[in-house]
Amino acid sequence: MKKLLNCLAFAMLSWHSFAQEIPVKVTKSELFKDEYKNSNIELVEDDGSGGVLIVRSYAGGIFSSGLGYYFEHYDSNLKLLKEYEYQSKQTKGDRKTYGVILGTISNGNQISMIEYLYDKTEKAYICNALTSDINDFNFTTKELFRISYEQVEKRGSKVSFFGIGGGAANYDSDRGAQMIINEDRSAFAITIDIQDKAAETHKIYLFDKALNQKLDHTFKRDIKDRKFVYENIDVSKDGNILYLLGKAKTEEAKKKKDGGRYQYELTRITSTDSKTQVFDTEDHYAASLKTIIFQDRLTCVGFYSDRNDNRFKGISYFELDPTTLAIKKSKYNPFTEQFMIDKYGKNKDKELKNVSFKKMIINTQNEIILNAEEFYITTTTTYSPQGGTRTYTIYHYDDIISAKIGASGDIIWARNINKRQDYPTLNPYFSFTSAAKGSDAYFFINTGEKVRKIRRDRIEFKEASAKRSNLNIIRINENGDFDYREVLDDKDNEVPFMVANGELSGDSVFFLGQKGKKKQILKLTL
Repeated sequence: MKKLLNCLAFAMLSWHSFAQEIPVKVTKSELFKDEYKNSNIELVEDDGSGGVLIVRSYAGGIFSSGLGYYFEHYDSNLKLLKEYEYQSKQTKGDRKTYGVILGTISNGNQISMIEYLYDKTEKAYICNALTSDINDFNFTTKELFRISYEQVEKRGSKVSFFGIGGGAANYDSDRGAQMIINEDRSAFAITIDIQDKAAETHKIYLFDKALNQKLDHTFKRDIKDRKFVYENIDVSKDGNILYLLGKAKTEEAKKKKDGGRYQYELTRITSTDSKTQVFDTEDHYAASLKTIIFQDRLTCVGFYSDRNDNRFKGISYFELDPTTLAIKKSKYNPFTEQFMIDKYGKNKDKELKNVSFKKMIINTQNEIILNAEEFYITTTTTYSPQGGTRTYTIYHYDDIISAKIGASGDIIWARNINKRQDYPTLNPYFSFTSAAKGSDAYFFINTGEKVRKIRRDRIEFKEASAKRSNLNIIRINENGDFDYREVLDDKDNEVPFMVANGELSGDSVFFLGQKGKKKQILKLTL
């Protein structure tokens, strides 16, 4: 027994020493205050001289209306060099137009905001690029395209400008306009959902980062809008091809005896043509898939089950030829024994549920690191003796699910990191941001004071407070072994950091800290 205890003590000491070897460089900006309380980092761009340009969106509250962007140029030590505020037309009192900023794209020293607005006088939806050099922030406007009111309004349908609105029962969830940027940030697409009850219709434009138009395409699927679920649109690495993935509830799929009553459809769109590949998940259920584009291959990955659409027992993998869309591989990988032990304490016949995709990463070995979170919402209604009722809504941010998938489509490792966090509203201080360097995967989370030991030699990261939390880094190495360390203790921080909204730039991850109007930028370099 004494020998066993000594071995265990040595193992714990070795593990602890290994955990402390995770190298992270911490850089903080000076504390500052904004006029508006709520803001988020939207873009972090290297300036080519060791510094960065950070673009933050802001929104006013009940007593301070406002909507716009802060542009902030920092040096390598996060010392502020120059700043500029852009206020959206929505708050400038122009009653003839109203609009939103879909996103930002950079090209050398040029930064562009992509603005989508409706002009009541011209009865047109107009997409503009507002462009400036980062050294002077003198913005000029270039019209990218416009769509007439008659083009958008089809068969009495009503478009929702902000992506929300009435008649939700008749449509799918992709209303409004979206901006999609490829992984290399060399090109971007703008997709406008045309609200047509009889057919799923999208108007799609593709541009390079210099704002040159590459294609103008109308995607149309002859199926009722609500029966086609738009999964995602991706732009190829060379910026010339679009891939649109959707899930269709067809009559043929409805007749299936086993598996999901739907089929997946991947469409390849170029400036000259388009082609579609149809594939289903056989007798399995797959609630959603994500497209991941490589230089020479195209994949779709997701979680699958054999029971229903929200209880998962493994990872599905499809590989397609990026030109012909021919299906080259189709695999269903059950979760590993290690994953089941992480999750349940031993290898039980259980299935994961309530999974929400997070960032998918391609590492330097061209392996896929799939990241997800067990996210769900619960509501509870209580009854008072006087007959009144009160309903409570709780947002749950639970376990982190991560898996590495090799070029063959097989799982190299899969791990479940136990975590319990919940809050009565959506909370950017909970959840996590993921990154990768070399063969290792990294996760940044906020936790409580101590890591809790749970059954069967497992650990669980305890809940942190939205106003008080310790920032931790978790690493999973090439063999699937994980360790962690505390990066910042709450006692050393004047503001908590929003770990759900981290932005990556090179080997660094940037977070915004906020407490009231008091804010700070944090850079963690791997």
